[in-house]
Amino acid sequence: MIVSVASGKGGTGKTTVAVALAQVAPNSAYVDCDTEAPNGHLFLRPNISHRKPVNRKVASINVNMCTWCGECMEKCAYHAIVIAHATKKAVVFEDLCMGCGVCSLVCPARAITEEDRHAGIVSNGHSGRIRTREGRMAVEAPHAHPVLNETLKELPDAPHTILDAEPGVTGRVVTTVRASDVCVLVTEPTPFGLHDLELAVTMTQHVGVPVGVIINRSTIGDNAVRDFCRVRTIPVLLEIPFDRRIAAGYAVGKTLVEILPDMKSQFAEVLRHIERIVTERGRS
Repeated sequence: MIVSVASGKGGTGKTTVAVALAQVAPNSAYVDCDTEAPNGHLFLRPNISHRKPVNRKVASINVNMCTWCGECMEKCAYHAIVIAHATKKAVVFEDLCMGCGVCSLVCPARAITEEDRHAGIVSNGHSGRIRTREGRMAVEAPHAHPVLNETLKELPDAPHTILDAEPGVTGRVVTTVRASDVCVLVTEPTPFGLHDLELAVTMTQHVGVPVGVIINRSTIGDNAVRDFCRVRTIPVLLEIPFDRRIAAGYAVGKTLVEILPDMKSQFAEVLRHIERIVTERGRS
């Protein structure tokens, strides 16, 4: 079973929940898909066994073969190519190029090829019995899609694989959620939390992945998030109270179930609930 953990906004406790699920689940894997800012390693502190560099493709134009027809510029959806007919110059803006290959396909002179540029690293390791995988984009890389795609390409073979998505509802979050059997959305009982939860729920509906909600810092704020979940018939899997001990432990790299060991049984019940959601979806 593959479980994605996402949130409509940053700072809700998404990684806190993802790490806790990986620690409680038997024979689990934790995959950090927040390739711009992975931080699960701060808490799991894995031993890395393998690192794989990831490249991205960028267009390269051979000016000796180019006929300056401008077909590549017209077809590039990302406006990454400029052809100056009068001066016979061609420019590829590499930071805009997504490496889709359309330009090379439409070029009648076959003057366009693709070159590799460093995009980041995917690391495999383990933290005790938990297998880990992390995608990390290079500082100089303009976008994270190639690293995320490589991260999701070979997921660890485990009964429970936890995908820690990046915050928000970006295309990369959609890619991560689409790779899962069920999505856990982590939110907080505030107006911002509700607003972004609504966006995240809409995203999961478009993707077609069943969803459950965990409310973090549940003893502050109001009942608007609970009311929203009730009206939309979205199960609230767990409520985590606001507790200074959690923040203090988190600040020094402790995980939620290390700070509050009694919560292990609650997260175990969350996993059982998630399994029921997946089973019921399979029957429908």
